[in-house]
Amino acid sequence: MLQFVEFKSKPLDLPIFYKMKSLFTVSLLLLGVLSSCLNGQAEETQVYYNDFEQDSRLNGKSEGLGFIDFAFQSSYQTFLFDNSQVLGRFGWAAILLKLNDLPTHDYIKLEFDLYVHDSWEGDGLRGNGEDVFILNFDEVNLYFSSIVNTKCLTKECAATQSFPNTIKTVSNPENAMVSDASLPGVCYFDGEIGGSKKIHFSELRLHSAPKMEIKFGTDLKEAGEDLCFKSWSIDNIVVSTIKIPDLSS
Repeated sequence: MLQFVEFKSKPLDLPIFYKMKSLFTVSLLLLGVLSSCLNGQAEETQVYYNDFEQDSRLNGKSEGLGFIDFAFQSSYQTFLFDNSQVLGRFGWAAILLKLNDLPTHDYIKLEFDLYVHDSWEGDGLRGNGEDVFILNFDEVNLYFSSIVNTKCLTKECAATQSFPNTIKTVSNPENAMVSDASLPGVCYFDGEIGGSKKIHFSELRLHSAPKMEIKFGTDLKEAGEDLCFKSWSIDNIVVSTIKIPDLSS
């Protein structure tokens, strides 16, 4: 199993999670308005971008101050999915995005699309443990969450997952926070609607160090040597720094 530092937090039920996320967003908007009035706009700088479409970005190269490295059972590979080149497919694997020489900043913002392909078992449909997605900043987990995919297109399904919460804390419905539940499967559910799911992430966190490492990873059970039973891929990675104006001057 991947050895990531477990994110320590008080379990949140899904409604409270959404309320807190909304409150946090509103607070940032108010801060932005105040900054605009008193000392100009917050400064947002894109430091990394990769849509995996161009040959110039092979082997982890991209536009920006970072590069992609790989750990565990992964290496650079792309394939065409949903009319776009995506990074993947992977099974039990980790992708490392290493950022260096970041400009002076107060926050880091990460956006990307995660594609969940074929039969993920969430909280352990066959009793062999959770299929877990992991995202962390500098070894601190933002997500350590089980995800399920049974081709269900709604949230009225029997299968459960912890995502977006930490494993073994809350049972959430399949498709919680899913952006598109109707994408086709690629192998085990080949061509079947609902066989793949897209989850769009937009994460904003306090950060001020000049370098950073972002890990995207999974702990998948029995994906198979050809990754036919289950796999994942990512696309459209964007990292930006945000500097808040000094309101005291």
